[in-house]
Amino acid sequence: MTKISLVKCDDYSKADNAVREAVNLIGGVSVFVRPSERILIKPNLLSPKDPSKAVTTHPEIVRAVIRLVKEVGAVPLVGDSHGGAIRDIKTYGKLL
Repeated sequence: MTKISLVKCDDYSKADNAVREAVNLIGGVSVFVRPSERILIKPNLLSPKDPSKAVTTHPEIVRAVIRLVKEVGAVPLVGDSHGGAIRDIKTYGKLL
């Protein structure tokens, strides 16, 4: 059986609470992550656009997931296979 959760978040400054609530609704982060594991967090990184454009996963959502992984004592790694060539990787990294 697959479980999903959906939590409304109208303000990205509250993303940490929304992500935490969503994960808790499906059993908590410790159900999925163990201490010292290396966990790949895969946001959608389509192109280097400002977060307000909603082209990529919002950085606050990614940060919230990173925090949860770290709380369990695991090592978060962030990566994606983007949809095209990124020409200015320095600018792209600043958006995250």
